[in-house]
Amino acid sequence: MTATSIFPILISTMSETIHYDPDNHAFQQAVSFVNHTARSIFLTGKAGTGKTTFLKYIRQHSHKNMVIVAPTGVAAINAGGTTLHALFQLPFGLYLHDYELAWNESDNHIYNRRRLLGQLRFSQERRQLLQELELLIIDEVSMLRADALDAVDAILRSIRRSALPYGGVQVLFIGDLFQLPPVTKHHEMALMQRYYQSPFFFEALAVKQSPPIMLQLDKIYRQSDLTFIELLNNVRDNCCTREQLNLLNQRHIPSFVPTKGESYITLTSHNRLADAINQRELDKLPDKEYKFEAEIKGEFSNLTFPTESTLILKKGAQVMFIKNDKGEERRYYNGKIGTITDISRDGKIQVRFEGEEGGIEVEREKWENIRYSYDQQEDKIESETLGIFSQYPIRLAWAVTIHKSQGLTFDRAIIDAGRSFAPGQVYVALSRLTNMEGLVLSSPITSISIKSDQQVLAFSKQFLQKEQVDDLLQTEQKYFLARNLLETFSFSKLCREAQELLQGAPQKLAVDRKLAQEALAPLARHCAEMLQVGDKFKTWLGKRFEHDNIDYDEIHERTLKAVGWFKEEIDRQLIRPFTEQSKLWASTKKNKAFSKKINSLLISLKRKEAQIKHSTSITEALSSGKNLSSVLQDAAETKRVIVPIDEIGISTTSAKKGDSKQISLTLFKEGKTIQEIAKERGFAESTIMSHLIGFLGTELEGKDLIPADRLEKLLTELKAFSAEQSLSAIKNQLHDEYSYDELRIAMKTLNNQ
Repeated sequence: MTATSIFPILISTMSETIHYDPDNHAFQQAVSFVNHTARSIFLTGKAGTGKTTFLKYIRQHSHKNMVIVAPTGVAAINAGGTTLHALFQLPFGLYLHDYELAWNESDNHIYNRRRLLGQLRFSQERRQLLQELELLIIDEVSMLRADALDAVDAILRSIRRSALPYGGVQVLFIGDLFQLPPVTKHHEMALMQRYYQSPFFFEALAVKQSPPIMLQLDKIYRQSDLTFIELLNNVRDNCCTREQLNLLNQRHIPSFVPTKGESYITLTSHNRLADAINQRELDKLPDKEYKFEAEIKGEFSNLTFPTESTLILKKGAQVMFIKNDKGEERRYYNGKIGTITDISRDGKIQVRFEGEEGGIEVEREKWENIRYSYDQQEDKIESETLGIFSQYPIRLAWAVTIHKSQGLTFDRAIIDAGRSFAPGQVYVALSRLTNMEGLVLSSPITSISIKSDQQVLAFSKQFLQKEQVDDLLQTEQKYFLARNLLETFSFSKLCREAQELLQGAPQKLAVDRKLAQEALAPLARHCAEMLQVGDKFKTWLGKRFEHDNIDYDEIHERTLKAVGWFKEEIDRQLIRPFTEQSKLWASTKKNKAFSKKINSLLISLKRKEAQIKHSTSITEALSSGKNLSSVLQDAAETKRVIVPIDEIGISTTSAKKGDSKQISLTLFKEGKTIQEIAKERGFAESTIMSHLIGFLGTELEGKDLIPADRLEKLLTELKAFSAEQSLSAIKNQLHDEYSYDELRIAMKTLNNQ
C-alpha cells in the first residue's frame, strides 16, 4: 500500500502543526464563527473533508476557555479530550427532564431534572471549571443521544445559574450524522419516543430552543475522482441511481484473493468477524508468535484503551498504524498498512510498506487520559494527565470493523456488505477508500443495503447558503463584541463571590468571626452598589447596540467616563480594603484556607479592573473605523488577564508535583524551543509562552524569551507610554510591530527593573 497525501494543502497529517487551506472558505467561516461569535455551531461534512483537522486547529488557535468531549471513551481519547459522562458526572441511564418517577426498581435507571441535579457531587474546582467554560466541543456527535445533551444543558444552567441554553456556553458539535448513530437499548427507546422523535442530538430540547448554526465543510481531500465522489455523495444521501449501483457492483469480485504483496484490508460489520479473519490469517504464518503488553501508568480505564493491551504479532503479519507519526520524517499515518518483516529477540518490530524501499522500526506511542482544571490566576482551562497508555501504534489489519475504521483512509479494501448493517455503515465503509480501483465487494450492494435515517435526511436540508452564512457571521460578530462589552461591566459574579465569602466565614478564625463578618459586610455592600451602577451602564450600552446605525463615537466617549469611575471605585472601595483583610488573616496559620478565598476574590477583582480598562481599546477601535475582524482579534488577545501572585499576597493554589508551568520551565531550560515544548505537551504555543512569562524575574529573564536587541528596543519604546494604557492601545500605536506576548515580556521586564 503506497503512502497517500491525504491533505496536500490543508495539513500534513503526520505533523502536529495545523494549517488550514487558504482557499477553503467554509473552513475559514467556521473558524470565525467559533472564535468571534457566541453562537453554537454544528460543523459537519462528508468523509475526508477535514473535520478532525478543524478540531485540532481550533484547539491550537482559539483564545476561549474550552474543553473537548466525546460520547465514548475511545472517541474522547482520540480527540484529545474526556468523555461527556466524566466531565458532567452523567449517570448511565436515561434522562427525561419532567418524567414522573415511581422511585422504585422500575425506574432506577431514569433521571428527571430533580434526580439528576440531586445526585451531582461536584467539587468546588469542578464547579469553577464549568462556570468559567466558554466553549464546549463535542466530537463524534452522530453518536450523542438527545437525552444526554439535555442532561448536559440542565447541569450547565444549574451550575452557571443561567436560564440561557447550556448556561450561556457556546457549543461546537462536530461530526457526520450519516455515519454511526447513537446506541439506544430497546427499553430505553420505548420511553424516549414520548419525548424525542429520534435519538439523534438534534432532537434535544436544548437544540430546539437554540438551534445551532449549521456549517458544512465541502472540500474533499481524501478522494479526487469526481465519479467516485458523486457516487459516495449519493450513497450518503440515499439516492443512488441504478447506473451508479451497477457501477459500484462492478467491483463485486466473489472469492477474491489478493496477490502476494497487495495490502488489502477487509471491512466488516462485527468485531467477531474481524477478529476471526485476523486470527485465521495470523495462524497461517509459520513464524514464532510474540506478545507485546501495553504499559499503563496512572488512571486509564480498559473501556478507553485505544488499541489492544496485548498485541500478538508474527513476522509476515499485515498491520495498520493507528496514529500519525509525529516525527520530522512523517513515515506513517493513521490507517497506513504495512507488513512486519522482522521481530528481533529484544522485541524490535520492523515494518515495510508496499511500494517503498527499506522499512521502519516501530516505536511505542503514548495516549493520555486527561482531566480538565481551571487555573484562576491565568484565567485558563488546562488539561492534566491522569494516566498514560503506551503501546506500539499498530494492529492486525487483515480485517477491521467499520466502526473502528471511521476516520481512517485506505488505498485498498474488501468490503463485506452481506451482513446486517446499521444506517450509515455502507457509506462509512466506502468512503474510507481513496479510489474506486482499490475497492472489492465480497457481496453485491443493493438499494436496501444503503440505509439513511429519514430524520437525518430531513435535518440535513437546513444548511444556509454561503452568502447567508457570510451575512449572519457579520451580524453575530457585532453581537459578540457587544456582549463582551456588556459582560465587562457585569458585577453579578463578583457579588456572588463576596456574599459567599461573607456567609462562609469559618467559625474558628484566629480573629473573631463576628469581626470578620463586620469587616466583610461593607465590602459585599460595595459590590452590590457596583452591580447596580454596572447594570445601568449595561442597559445604556445595550440600547445603543440595538440601533441600525450605531454611534461608536458616543459609545467610546461614555465608556471612557465609565471606565474612569469604575477603576477608581473598584480600587478604593474593594481592592484596597480586601488586600488589607487578606494581610490581616494571612499571618496566622489557622486562617490560611479563609485567606485563600479572599485572595481568590482579589484575583477576580483585579481581573475585572483590567478588563474594564481594556474595554476602551475596543470602543476606540470601533470609533476609529478599524476592521471588525481586527477588533475581535484584539479583544480575544486581551481578554485573558494574568494576575501576578505578587499583587495579591499569597498563592491561591499550592504547588503540585509535576506542576504544569514548572514542567514547561524545565523543558525550556533543557534547551527545547517553545514550539518543541508545545508539540511535546500538546498545548498551544501561547500557553507555553504564558507559563514561561510567569517565571520572569525569578527563573528567567526577558532576553531568554525574545532576542536581546529587540527587547532593548521595545523597552525604550514602552517608556513613552503611561501605565494606564492598555496592551492593545500600545500595540496599535506601535503599528502592530510587536506581538502581545512580546509586550507582556517587556512590560514585566520593565516592572522588574
